Amino acid sequence: MKQEKTISGTFTKSARVISDYANDLIFEQPREGLMSQELVSYENVNNGVKRTTVTRTFTSSGDYNDMTSITILPNTI
Repeated sequence: MKQEKTISGTFTKSARVISDYANDLIFEQPREGLMSQELVSYENVNNGVKRTTVTRTFTSSGDYNDMTSITILPNTI
């Protein structure tokens, strides 16, 4: 007979939250000392390469601001 396993965990930092806001699945929530986080993605598109940068900047009041920038790097061939 197969034994059941007990799984437990302890969080030592602030955990990510379950949210309908997609960026909350990528980035941490505010914590002391954390200034910013950045995710850069590259994607092939018809006109070249699409570079998407998402930056989360944390404020001293415990809030954050998210910014997304998209750049198309043209095909040079």
